[in-house]
Amino acid sequence: MAVKVAFWQNSDCWGCHQSLIDLHLQLLPVLPALEIVYWPAVVDFKYETLKAREPGEIVVGFIEGSLRTKQDLEGTKLMREKCAIIVAFGSCSCYGNVHGLANQWNIQECIDRKFSQVESIADESGGEPTQHVPGFESKIVPVDRVIKVDAYIAGCPPKSEQIFAAIGFLLGQKPFPMHDLAFCNDCALNQSGCLLDAGKLCFGPITSMGCSLKCPNAGNPCLGCMGPAKTVAHRAEKLNSMTQDLSGISSGDKKSLFEFLALFLNVPLMAGFDLSGDILKQVKKRGAPETPLANLPPSTEEIATNLMIFLKNNPDFTEISNVCDTCPRIIGSKSTMTKVKRDYEGLPNMEDCLLEQGYICMGPVTRAGCGALCIKVNAPCTGCYGQTVWNVDQAERFADTVLKGFNISLSKEDLLAQVKDPIGTFEKFTLSARKGGA
Repeated sequence: MAVKVAFWQNSDCWGCHQSLIDLHLQLLPVLPALEIVYWPAVVDFKYETLKAREPGEIVVGFIEGSLRTKQDLEGTKLMREKCAIIVAFGSCSCYGNVHGLANQWNIQECIDRKFSQVESIADESGGEPTQHVPGFESKIVPVDRVIKVDAYIAGCPPKSEQIFAAIGFLLGQKPFPMHDLAFCNDCALNQSGCLLDAGKLCFGPITSMGCSLKCPNAGNPCLGCMGPAKTVAHRAEKLNSMTQDLSGISSGDKKSLFEFLALFLNVPLMAGFDLSGDILKQVKKRGAPETPLANLPPSTEEIATNLMIFLKNNPDFTEISNVCDTCPRIIGSKSTMTKVKRDYEGLPNMEDCLLEQGYICMGPVTRAGCGALCIKVNAPCTGCYGQTVWNVDQAERFADTVLKGFNISLSKEDLLAQVKDPIGTFEKFTLSARKGGA
């Protein structure tokens, strides 16, 4: 039975859907599993057909674009009503994107500039259009400020591979070994020396048997690379108890936690795809009976849910993986920043770090996931995958980060003073996700 899917488009450039369509032949194994019931950007569906659907009838809804207009807001709320699972699709819906920079001014100032004052107006017909167009919202906010979001795919646009992986996960199409027994039954530390008994997070009690690496033998935790087991080992309750309160775990355990979810669920959590805490319950509720994620043991589901809730509420430790981690350029090169250059000043070489050549590159403070695509074509990262740390002064954080780890021959004050547009540089995609929305 095909899974009902809907796509909703708010104010945006259509790039996220283009990234999806760019999958081309890779879509062939996925499309037969989908019943696309609403996608007006591609198929001539009418808005009334979406309104006519029963609440929760559609399994997965993808929402693209920012909430600029009243129609954007109305349609987004309608999608939440009609869809069991909502995916914020692209940085516009996740963070507000470049559109959110307009939050620096009140909406009337924006309207006056756009329709009455802009230099390209050639006649006296200025003023906000009112016929056959929706009105504007006063501020742009991320989609999860107005509805509950179950999953996020960041990027401007997201990489096609991320979209494919996300769809595969949500449809339960990625296979899991699902061995009858858990890894603990085959672990040399099962009788004595167990890492869990020593207070270290190890996910062997809920992971399938069959791994040849035997990480715990070397003192390292099992990170779930074989996926979930059909049954759990007796230490699953201890693991569950440990995941009830993760506030005091070490940075090493935080990294293990993140890697575990990525391996265990077979989804690229480190690549701009984030899940809310109860996504497994939604998949279980709406998934086909044969879907592996719909058949997780209760303890496994509860442990994974605990971890995802912690991730959602404590996103700051994702600084373990930023764009620099996937950048091929040399840090600590022969180049040194002695002044801040604008993008049009000179031509950077392809080997040295762009920062050290004088160009503001947001890679050190931007979440990994894009594979450093812009940097590889000699353009600085501008931060579309979101910040590694939220709700802090992003300019100060950037300066502190690069002065500590890069060849910068400027004081912090000089560095920041030479940036012509601080908000547009350091919060280009995320201003409307800031507390207060501006």
